[in-house]
Amino acid sequence: MTTRGKIRQYLIGAACAAGALMAPEAHAAGVLRVCADPDNLPFSKADGPEHGLYVELANMVARRMGDTAQYVWWLSFSEKKALRNTLLNDKCDAYFALPADPEYKAPGVQRTQAFLDMSYAIVAPAEDKINGLADLRGKRVAVLSGSAPHILLASQKGYTTSSFVLNEDAMNALDKGEVDAAILWGPSAGYENLTRFHSRWRVTPVSGEGMSGRMAVAVRWGNDALAADINQALIDLRPDIVALADKYGFPRGKPVRLASASDGSRSMHGSGANGPADSLVQARVVRAGFIKTADTTQPAAATGGDAKAGREFFNSTCAHCHSTDGASPISARDLRRLKSRYKDQWPETAETTIKNGRPDAGMPTWAGILSQKDIDDIVSFLTTIQK
Repeated sequence: MTTRGKIRQYLIGAACAAGALMAPEAHAAGVLRVCADPDNLPFSKADGPEHGLYVELANMVARRMGDTAQYVWWLSFSEKKALRNTLLNDKCDAYFALPADPEYKAPGVQRTQAFLDMSYAIVAPAEDKINGLADLRGKRVAVLSGSAPHILLASQKGYTTSSFVLNEDAMNALDKGEVDAAILWGPSAGYENLTRFHSRWRVTPVSGEGMSGRMAVAVRWGNDALAADINQALIDLRPDIVALADKYGFPRGKPVRLASASDGSRSMHGSGANGPADSLVQARVVRAGFIKTADTTQPAAATGGDAKAGREFFNSTCAHCHSTDGASPISARDLRRLKSRYKDQWPETAETTIKNGRPDAGMPTWAGILSQKDIDDIVSFLTTIQK
């Protein structure tokens, strides 16, 4: 299980020009050097009784090729840094693993065929039959903050969400009965359900916009022979890959579709324990909770919005970063001080920020997801808490 509080980002940028232009070195005969994260179960672990799906698979691939796997461990808080310092710096031969989607840019590397499908998953009691989004209406649903499921539910009416930074915290809330169901990163939710909760819940994969993707092994660009050898090993090992997915509790079976048929086919990026990078699950010090407070909402402000509705939406969707009622102990996230910071322009600043987001700080873009009324309601609520 990943160290509590460890949040991974999987953001790939351009490799340094020198690394991209260097001729690839052939891997040493008899040895396959593998890059992996030392603390990222269910994917990889440097020590302990379980080593993770990627490590076990890498060992199988190496044996199939007549090699022995040797590991270069590098924490993948940033995959850009991990790739630059390992694979692109010729410290290892293969990186387990990267998204297979060509939209996931990784200059300087080439990828094998996809070997594993991953997705978010619904975690719910076995007796609950959830066949679509409508079956979650009326339930308290845990989501990872800023994730594709979070944004999807926030854009629909009739859904109550509680947002978390870590899969682990959301699973704990489910265990305590603080939520009725959860939509979490499937591999990690399945692994925790298997190892911590003895398969207490049904974990069902989902599909839809940004909900799923496929993983591949990466090698340095131009290492065609090595890529071909790994490709063949992955083909030969398909039954073993399925067995490994089962061993680590990865959800399998027919996925439940959570988005509309017109949502396109964009896939997720990343494979950390808390899900893909574009879910904006980034390094944050604020942890979600279930703090109940008295209803002190004041009458609606001059925006014409409904402050009470805005407060309810804010506390179910935005409190993971800004705390309940916007009262974050971190000054930069304390929304009670908007008026003192931006004077009379603060309502316009708040509305613009909500619409455009702050991707650099982990805040999603809500334009096109929230209606103007939703935004007016939130700004009206924020009016009631200004100091």
